[in-house]
Amino acid sequence: MDTVVTDPETLVGIDALLREVARIGALPLNRAETLPPGAYTSAAFFQREVAGAFRPGWMCVAHVSQLPSRGDFRSVDWLGELMVIVNDGQRIRALSRVCRHRWAPVCTGHGNAAAFVCPFHKWSYALDGRLIGAPLMEEALDFDRDTCALPEYRAEVVDGFVFVNLDGNAPPLAPAIAEMSAALANYQLDRLVVGSVLEYDCRFNWKIMVETFMECYHHIGPHADTFEPDFPAKLSYVEDSREAWTCGFGVGRPESVPEAFDVGLPRFPLVNQQECEAFGLYLVYPCHLLATFPDRVVWFHVEPIAPDRTRLRSYQMLQPETKQLPDFAKIMAIQDKTFDVINLEDIDVNVMQQIGAKSGMVKSGRLSHLEKAIWQLNQFVARAVAAR
Repeated sequence: MDTVVTDPETLVGIDALLREVARIGALPLNRAETLPPGAYTSAAFFQREVAGAFRPGWMCVAHVSQLPSRGDFRSVDWLGELMVIVNDGQRIRALSRVCRHRWAPVCTGHGNAAAFVCPFHKWSYALDGRLIGAPLMEEALDFDRDTCALPEYRAEVVDGFVFVNLDGNAPPLAPAIAEMSAALANYQLDRLVVGSVLEYDCRFNWKIMVETFMECYHHIGPHADTFEPDFPAKLSYVEDSREAWTCGFGVGRPESVPEAFDVGLPRFPLVNQQECEAFGLYLVYPCHLLATFPDRVVWFHVEPIAPDRTRLRSYQMLQPETKQLPDFAKIMAIQDKTFDVINLEDIDVNVMQQIGAKSGMVKSGRLSHLEKAIWQLNQFVARAVAAR
C-alpha cells in the first residue's frame, strides 16, 4: 500500500515555507491571512523560531514574588538550557545549574539554599555562582576554582517579572516596553504575589496559544457561555503595533460589567474607570502574556517545547493583602474552577487546530479585523525567522 504523505513539512520545503511566511508577514491588515500550516507543524521551522525569536529574545521565567528572600531559587529548563533563577541577596540572577565538573544539575525544583551542592561529587557553588568547594582536587595540576563558576545568563527584572536572554545580545528590555509599563502602572505588577497556578501540557504549537489569548473573536465559539455574554467579541479591539509588544481589550457590556468583575477580591486602588470596563490583553513578543482585571492580573507563562507541544502555567497574581481575606481560600477555589473551565475551552479547540494543520488539504485562512493581534504576531514571526 502506498504511503499517504500529509506532513506539510514534507509537502512544502523549508525554503518555500519561509517565503510564504514572508509574504504573509507583509500583507496589510485588510488582507491578513493566518501563517501557513507548516509554521505550526514543521520541526525545521520551529528551530528557526528558536534561533531567531527565543534565544535572541527576552523570555519570562519568574516573578520576583517567587524569590523574595536571599537563597530563594527556582529551577528552569528552557530550550535545552538548565537554569536556576536565584535571589543572591543583592539581585536576582539566572545561572546555569549544570556542575562545571561532570555536568550533573546542582539543584532541582524550587526552595531556599545557602549554596548549591552537586549531588555527584559535592562540588559546591555560592549563590552568585562562584565555586566554593571542590573536594579532593589537590592533585589536579593548575586547577583554578576561579575559572569554574557557574555561567550566568543575562537577566532583567521589568515590572516585577524576571526575563532571561539566552544569547546575551538582546537590547535592554525595559526601554523597549516602557510604554507598556506605563500603561500597566495602576496594577503595580512588581508588588503582586501568586494567588494560584494552573498547569497544562498542551499538544499544540506555541503560536496557537498566543493567538487565542490575544483575540476575543473566538468568544462566540468556545466561550459562548462564559465570556461572550458579558464580553462580546464584536466590542473587542486591538491597539496598533509596537516593535516589542502589543495589547488588546475585551470590552464588557455596560449592564454586565459590575457583576462580571465582582468576584469577591478587592480592586486595585489605582485602577481607573476605563480599566474597570474592560479586561486588557498584553503580549511581549514572543510569548509573555498578561490579562488585566480590576482585581487581579492573570499571567500566562508559555514555554514552547516542540512544534506541537507547549507547556502552560496560568498564574493569578494578586495584591499581597488579598491573601489575608477570611474567605480567600474559598474565593480562589471558585476562581480556579472558573479559569480552568475557560482555559480548557481554549485548549480543546486548540488541539483540534493542531490536528487540522497536519491535513494535506489545509492552507492559510483569512483573518477578521478582530484578529489584528494575530496579524501583528505574523509580522514578528516573519522578521524573526528571516533574521537567521
